[in-house]
Amino acid sequence: MYVRIFLLILLFIPHVYAAPVTVNDTAPDWTLQSADGETINYHEDSAGKVTMVLFWASWCPYCRTLMPHLEVIYRKYRSKGLKFYAINVFEEDADPVKHFREQQFTSTMLLDGDEVAAHWGVKGTPGLFIMDRDKKVIYRRPNGVNDVLVKQNVDLKIKYALMQ
Repeated sequence: MYVRIFLLILLFIPHVYAAPVTVNDTAPDWTLQSADGETINYHEDSAGKVTMVLFWASWCPYCRTLMPHLEVIYRKYRSKGLKFYAINVFEEDADPVKHFREQQFTSTMLLDGDEVAAHWGVKGTPGLFIMDRDKKVIYRRPNGVNDVLVKQNVDLKIKYALMQ
């Protein structure tokens, strides 16, 4: 009896998170506001570009250590066609724009990305994806991997994708 009730409850609970976007998937499109008030549509804005999409939060210690590494990679490859979108998620009271600007990050910062994160299956931060020019996911940061290994993998994936 309790099992039946539990199963009925599960049927009526909305599923907040989609199946996670994984390697070889086509990256879902999104439209968000930038910190500068510009409306950015992902597929349109990054057409024909290799892209890096980071889901981050200002309170996240892992984001704070990873983001400077990603900034170095972005500065290295942006003139070769890399686009970098830093999508802020899961914020409560913090000022992510202030944090972002204090750190002098130069990527495109996007606000209120919780729905996009849910659509991509991102449940925690940092969520990092690299897409080739066709929006095919070529890298997704695995949980628990240290920043040095992430930086090396991201650099290699971007370098290879830009050569294609």
